[in-house]
Amino acid sequence: MFSVDLDQPAAVVEYLDRMLAPDERRAPAPIRVARAMTRVTLAGALGTDPDLVPISRRCAHCEHPTHGRPTVAGDDRISFSLSHSGSFAVIALADGALRIGIDVEEVKPRRRLGALAARVLNDDEHAAWIALAEGDEQLRSFLRAWTTKEAYLKALGIGIATRLRDVPARVEGWQTRELSVGETRIAALAVDRTDFAVEHALLAPRATSNGGTAG
Repeated sequence: MFSVDLDQPAAVVEYLDRMLAPDERRAPAPIRVARAMTRVTLAGALGTDPDLVPISRRCAHCEHPTHGRPTVAGDDRISFSLSHSGSFAVIALADGALRIGIDVEEVKPRRRLGALAARVLNDDEHAAWIALAEGDEQLRSFLRAWTTKEAYLKALGIGIATRLRDVPARVEGWQTRELSVGETRIAALAVDRTDFAVEHALLAPRATSNGGTAG
C-alpha cells in the first residue's frame, strides 16, 4: 500500500499531467495527482513507463467503459485500487489477478450523521452504533463501517449502486482490515483472499531537474 500527499506544487502537477490520458486531465488537480501516482506505482511494478500503463475502467457487469473496477488492461500480473479524500490518497497493489478494493475518509464532522448511519448500517450495526458516545466515537465508528463496506464494493466493481446497509461485515473467502493512516483519516482494504500481509510506503512526488519525478 502507498500513501500520497495530493497537495503538490504546480510544477509537479504539470509534470504528472503528462502521464495521464486526455480524459483523465479534466479532473481537479488532487485527483490528477492521485491518478498519475497510481500510474507511477504500476509502472514500477510492471517495468514500463507510467503513460504506457493501459488502465481500463470497463464495468464487468454492464460493459460501461468508465465506471467499472479499474484494471491494467490485458495484464493479470498485478491488481490495484485507488481512493482519495481531501489532499490524501491511498493506492493498493497486489500481485496477480485479485479482487482488491481500498477506501479512505477524512475524520471530519458529517452533517446529519445519525440519518446517514441509519442508511449505511444494518439493524445490528446501527444498534451498536447508537450505544456509543455521541461525537468523535460515533463518527470514527461510522467511518470504519463505511470504509470497510466501500472497500469491499470497490473490489467487486459495483460501487455504491448496492445499498451499504446490505453489505455484510464479513464475507467467506475475503479479508477486510482497517489500515493505519494517521489519526485524521480512516481507511480499509478488502481482498478476496483470507491471508495477506500489508506493507506501507509513503510516496512523495517531486519534479527533478531532468524533468522526471522522484519519490
